[in-house]
Amino acid sequence: MQRKDERIKAVCQQLKKDGDIENFAYDHFRQSDAVPPPFAVYRRVAPQNFSADGVVYHRGDNVDLEIYAESPEDMAELMEKTEQLLDAAEIYYKLTADTVYIESEDFYETLYEI
Repeated sequence: MQRKDERIKAVCQQLKKDGDIENFAYDHFRQSDAVPPPFAVYRRVAPQNFSADGVVYHRGDNVDLEIYAESPEDMAELMEKTEQLLDAAEIYYKLTADTVYIESEDFYETLYEI
């Protein structure tokens, strides 16, 4: 089975191909490679393994997906497209917080835990 980060990368590739985002990166963009919004960043995060009696029965495979846009309207459209692609790929996601405005960068961020 394909790892979640590989599946999320495929979703980001489709968003870029369809023109919904400028680009995407694993973990972060280097300052020299920065792109304007809309863009996406994904990363593997600490797994939450399930274990008992000193044995791991299920290994967690957790990924965060952050999407960025310039306006609330752009964010709503990007969220709709992202969620359609996640649903089509049968990827369970959790919107972990409200979309936030990052004043220092002058754009909006939404975080999905996958």
